[in-house]
Amino acid sequence: MAKYYIKSGTLELIFSTELEPYDACRRVIHECNSDDELDEYMYLDERGYRDYTSADTTTFVVDTEQILRKEGYIK
Repeated sequence: MAKYYIKSGTLELIFSTELEPYDACRRVIHECNSDDELDEYMYLDERGYRDYTSADTTTFVVDTEQILRKEGYIK
């Protein structure tokens, strides 16, 4: 089971799962609340939280808008 650190803006979650990184991002987007401000990208890493300054080639990066569209938050 993987332990993922997922970050986008002020949203920071630690998520243990058997899901692939993209599907883990799709799942945790539902944990947002009205106080969270999302970044343009979601960063997923098993070594700790990452952002645009600390992400490297092993960090999974996905467009936040793509996830929001897939999950029906925006059209």
